[in-house]
Parts: sequence; C-alpha cells; structure tokens
Amino acid sequence: MKADFTIFFLVVFTAAAIAGWDWPNIAKIMPVYVAAIPGALLVALQIYRDATGWEHRRGRVSGGIDMDEVSEINLDKKTELHRTVAYFAWFIAGALGIWLVGLVYALPTLVFFYALVEGREKWFTALILAVCTYALVWGLFEYTLETRWPPGILFD
Repeated sequence: MKADFTIFFLVVFTAAAIAGWDWPNIAKIMPVYVAAIPGALLVALQIYRDATGWEHRRGRVSGGIDMDEVSEINLDKKTELHRTVAYFAWFIAGALGIWLVGLVYALPTLVFFYALVEGREKWFTALILAVCTYALVWGLFEYTLETRWPPGILFD
C-alpha cells in the first residue's frame, strides 16, 4: 500500500514535469524546476529506500516514529465553552475589522490586541508584532507586489 502511494506521486510529479517542459522559462520556474523535478527526485529516492531496505541496513527500525505528544486532557465543559467562544470571537472580530477598515489596518490591530490579551505579552512587544505585521502586509503586497487590498467600507 505504501509503495502504491509513492508510485502515484512519482507519476504525478513526472507528468507535471513533462507537461510544463515546453513552457517559457519564466512560466516553468515554480511548477517544473521548484516542484515537479525535485518532487520526482525525492519520490525516486523514497522508492529506492523502500526497495533496498535502506533503513534496516542502517540499523533503523522502520516502524515509524511518534511525532505528536499524545495525552489525555479532560477539560470541564465551562473551560471548553470559554475557549471555543474566545476563538470565534477573535475570528469574527478579525473578519469584521477587515470588512470595516481593510486588511492593511485591521490585521496589525488584531495582532496587537491578540498578543496583549491572549498572549499576555507586554504592550511594547505587542506593538513590535503589530508594526512587523503592518510592514509585511504593506511592504510585501502593497509596495513590492503592487497588490492593493480593498480599503474597507469605512474608507471607501
């Protein structure tokens, strides 16, 4: 079953590389040179490792590893409800802020207040996070990529 999945990815990456090979160079940089060819090479390496028993020869057990820390946490219903309501309140506040004032101003404001309230950061740290968020959103999208975010209904 594992080999079938790996072979499926080899077929997908190889087909993507072949399909995009005749594209102009500027168009095939990401899909062919960055994704398809390295993906096909990594899948071929995985097929080699599976076929030769590479992990067994190196003394490694290929039974898998535990990536997640598993624990049983039983919270009372009041705590679960409080966390759920808080999550959706932040989500709705962010969506309303973006709708009212636009993403460029609402996202840094949301980061500032979230860091203060939920992260329990000092106001100066929260301010630095907000300024960095603004610099990323404005600097990357508005300035560098010249992508203008909608201003929000209050600034229309």
